[in-house]
Amino acid sequence: MGRLKGVTTSPVDPTSAPTFVELGTDPKIAEALAADGIERAFPIQQMCIPLALEGKDLIGQAKTGTGKTLGFGIPLLQRVDLEGDRSVPQALVVCPTRELGLQVATDLERAGRLKGIKVLAIYGGRAYEPQID
Repeated sequence: MGRLKGVTTSPVDPTSAPTFVELGTDPKIAEALAADGIERAFPIQQMCIPLALEGKDLIGQAKTGTGKTLGFGIPLLQRVDLEGDRSVPQALVVCPTRELGLQVATDLERAGRLKGIKVLAIYGGRAYEPQID
């Protein structure tokens, strides 16, 4: 696996960052993000989204609050088959804590809401059945 060229730790001007549509994001997902005030991509998203949309495997690392969830979440949401069996899970995201799992589920639900994508967080300490009802 090669290193990404052009990776920087320098401050980035947010007004010069590409929009999500420019990165290949579905317009409905971009619209949902814009409604939440998220219009331009952070560096981790700029690097991850195009590669993931091409179906490439990747590993990304960035500090807390820099947009990792949408970096992997946007391509995940775009792969959801809305015409298929909606009772069958199509993706699984594993998080190390309940709190992070709930945060990721909320972020993905909001980003996918205009496409009608449903997201569910299931975590330990509670019975499984009530969580899926």
